[in-house]
This record gives sequence, structure tokens and C-alpha cells, in this order.
Amino acid sequence: MSFDKDEVLDAAVLVFWEKGFDGASVEDLTQAMGINRPSLYSTFGSKKDLFFLAIDRYASTHGQRTFAPLQLETDNRTAVRAFFAATIECALDSDTPRGCLINTVATGAAENDPALRTKLSAMFSRTDEAIAGQLRRESSTAIDVEDLARIAHSVNHSIMTRARAGASRSELNAVAKAFMEILFPAPTNDTTPAI
Repeated sequence: MSFDKDEVLDAAVLVFWEKGFDGASVEDLTQAMGINRPSLYSTFGSKKDLFFLAIDRYASTHGQRTFAPLQLETDNRTAVRAFFAATIECALDSDTPRGCLINTVATGAAENDPALRTKLSAMFSRTDEAIAGQLRRESSTAIDVEDLARIAHSVNHSIMTRARAGASRSELNAVAKAFMEILFPAPTNDTTPAI
């Protein structure tokens, strides 16, 4: 059976994202991926192996959409504001399930899975460092760059989780705006929108 591995993996991402690890049956996966069970097992391994691959695929595709703005902005305030705005757009994208596969699905599945906890912990550390690496370009930020990166990443998680739970765009904008005002207090004569 011939198929594009990335395309069928993208289909698996959507199934896991929508149904979670436990809720996604092998039948759900093979139907969405357009392959049979033997092809799934021979190409991707077990359902758990497929889930791990789906997490990596999500991170390299959907996940990158929130981080792209960090590379485009020259000052940290603008970069973090753009990061939060991109997070909200991704969280509410009508073409995908709400929230984030990693933040709102994989973390729940990790509770009883040490290997998944280890994987996610490493992913979170790499993401913190990637954000910090972008923010180090501008040294005028009052808060420590590593702390700022961890806070920004945590706000990203909060926005994604709230979106999954049904929060509106205005509610998510309010969360982002509140953190921006704490992290980057605007001078009294600055009328630039927080987000």
C-alpha cells in the first residue's frame, strides 16, 4: 500500500488532537489516515509510537506557527505581543480542534506514562530555550530573559487550555493583555495597544 507518510501522519495528528490518546481508537486512526491496520503497524509501530510521532509532527507544523513571530520582531515587547497574538489565532483556528495537541491532550495522557512525561519535559525545556534565544537579541528587557521565556511559554499554555475549554477571543485577548501589562509596563505616554 503506497501513501505519503507525512499526509497520513497529519491525519493522525487531527484524530489524537480531537479525541485524545485514549479516545482515539485504531479504527478511528486507520479510517482518518486512509490506511489499513497492517500498514499502520508496519509503518508507525504501536498506537503509542504513532502518538509520539504525531506529537513531533504537530510540533514541527502547527506548533511552529506560534513561534514564527518571535523571529520577525526586533524588540522583546513586540515579539512577545506577537507570540501571544499568534497563539490566540492558532488556538481558535476553525480548521483544527481548539487548543494545542501538546498542551491540552498530551499532558493529560502523560499522567500515567513516564516515557511521555520525559518526552514532554524535554520538549518544554527546548521550547523555553528557543524562546529565550530569540529574546536574547534585545537586552533592554527588565526581567531576566530565561524567566521571560518561561512566563511567555506558560501564558501560551494557558491560552491554549482556555481555548480548549471554550474561552472566547475576547477572553483570550484579555489574558494576553494582562500579562503584557505586567511583563512590559507601558510608559504613561505610550498609547501602543498591549495586544
